[in-house]
Amino acid sequence: MNKFRFTYIFYLLVLATGAAQAQKVTRLSDIAVSDSSTTYMVFNGPVSLVDVGMADNYSVKIEANAVFVRARKKNTTPTPILIRYGSKYWMGRLVYKAGPVLQLYDFNNNTGTMATGGTTENALAMDKAEANQEVVASNLSKLRKVKEELQSVAVIENDLVLSLANIRNDKDFTYLRFKVINKTNIDYNVDFTDFQLVENSKKKFLGRKKNQARRPLEPAGGEANQNITGRTTGYLTYAIPLYAATENGYLEVTLRELNGARVLVLPIPSKIINKAASI
Repeated sequence: MNKFRFTYIFYLLVLATGAAQAQKVTRLSDIAVSDSSTTYMVFNGPVSLVDVGMADNYSVKIEANAVFVRARKKNTTPTPILIRYGSKYWMGRLVYKAGPVLQLYDFNNNTGTMATGGTTENALAMDKAEANQEVVASNLSKLRKVKEELQSVAVIENDLVLSLANIRNDKDFTYLRFKVINKTNIDYNVDFTDFQLVENSKKKFLGRKKNQARRPLEPAGGEANQNITGRTTGYLTYAIPLYAATENGYLEVTLRELNGARVLVLPIPSKIINKAASI
């Protein structure tokens, strides 16, 4: 996007929000972005607009309340970014940072026009109920010690096998343990794991395919940036908010690779989640 046009849009926003609020947004928050991994920004409302000053230099994706950003090339020039979430606007600056960057900027506590980005050691730790964190960590630890129970839910792509090994529920979360078999000589470095509850309607749309409703589920526990080396088998564990699906629904789990395009998508039927044993 043309820098002059971006400045003009920002100027209109300043006029609309008044001089007092304009003073708040003049100090931009820097968001570190790399070309080798993804930076995540989470807001307390649905994101409807992302406007980047130098759009050709950055890849941007919106999913519900989150924005994913990655630089298209090394040492790209800093540029402003404008985001509309709910009825509010946030403005910051994308700044290239050399080396792998895996960061979460959580703006859920933002009560004004401006918020300062923060990082977390675990990019999956989006759950804010601190009282649950110890319970989640403890239950995930228990799940890692359980003998593998399931083999029927699996997907095979590009000599990679992703399967559901174990599943448990408590009153707040569903705990998942996945098995990844890497039959290649190239490491599979998990950059991001996405969870979406998919509900299929029995009615067909235009007589061709079923209607679908998707509900993103933000992980409340698990490890980020895990690596399954070549010719080995590894296990991944996550906790997601408990959500009962209908018999027509399923949980769609997507694993994205850090430096590659080998994406794994595993659908888990709702009956397996609804009937999972308690932990």
